[in-house]
Amino acid sequence: MTKRTAQSPTTSDPALDELYRRPGFLIRRAHQIAMDMFIEACAPIDLTPSQYGVLYILNVAGPMSQIGVARLIGLDRSTTALVIKLLTERGLTMKSPSPLDARKVEILITADGKHALRQAAKFAERERKSLLAPFSAEEASTFLRLLAKFVTHHNENTRVSIVGSIDA
Repeated sequence: MTKRTAQSPTTSDPALDELYRRPGFLIRRAHQIAMDMFIEACAPIDLTPSQYGVLYILNVAGPMSQIGVARLIGLDRSTTALVIKLLTERGLTMKSPSPLDARKVEILITADGKHALRQAAKFAERERKSLLAPFSAEEASTFLRLLAKFVTHHNENTRVSIVGSIDA
């Protein structure tokens, strides 16, 4: 990604300014920026934000069903299946029969997956600092608190909400 001069998404056209100031537009654009920055930061290990999230969940929660992963990370089932397939093909996750019900399959993070996650955590921390760079420490804290409040408030209003906890 090449560095460009920072520009506000505003123009001298009031009609475009109206679009650029809408919460949905700003949130979509912020998501786009965050994803691009993460992908660039993790390019050396070829890990996407969704793949990082799945590895993170499996690392902290332990083996679980694909549906369990989807619920904790807020991805739809088909996207979760694709992410796990790609991670398994790379040897970062594996599937194993559930010890409670051999008809069910659990997803586990492998040693290679844990290694990739440790590497990605370093890149992700740099990316986090870059994302929050426009803010003072106090502004960053406020921004994250308000963003978490927004997400919590609207979690149930989405096609795919985050459901449950690690202990559930």
